Amino acid sequence: MSTNSEMQIRRSAAASSVAQSGSSSTGAAIPSAPHNKRKVESILYSDIAVRYNENSLEQCRTSVSALSGCVAGIIGLTSYKGFLFYGFSMFLLSLLIFIFIRHEHRKFFTGLNHVFVNGFFNGLLTYVLFWTFLYGMVHVY
Repeated sequence: MSTNSEMQIRRSAAASSVAQSGSSSTGAAIPSAPHNKRKVESILYSDIAVRYNENSLEQCRTSVSALSGCVAGIIGLTSYKGFLFYGFSMFLLSLLIFIFIRHEHRKFFTGLNHVFVNGFFNGLLTYVLFWTFLYGMVHVY
């Protein structure tokens, strides 16, 4: 059986089930409410747009990581307080981005975890680099 015939079979089976569910005793089709037919809408994403948005978010995270690392080094945070400051700054950035896109994250990202989770540890390396460098420059020397 070829692919086209399989597609025709699937289409005809789907069409016959729709026709059976929409017909009445008189033979006329009764239109049903659209919310009954589709409970979940499929969302199409542009791969290029999603990559661009994720790249922009990653650049924003890197910039905020460097900036917060500079602040933590200058004010002299050490040990776990510095890491808590990084977590707070990344959470604040994610919250601001979430507020900026007005709870419509499906338009820009494939999931909400892209806003809050992705890139967290990549930014951590940048943060530690700037944190230790500026702490050493200000407080050690």
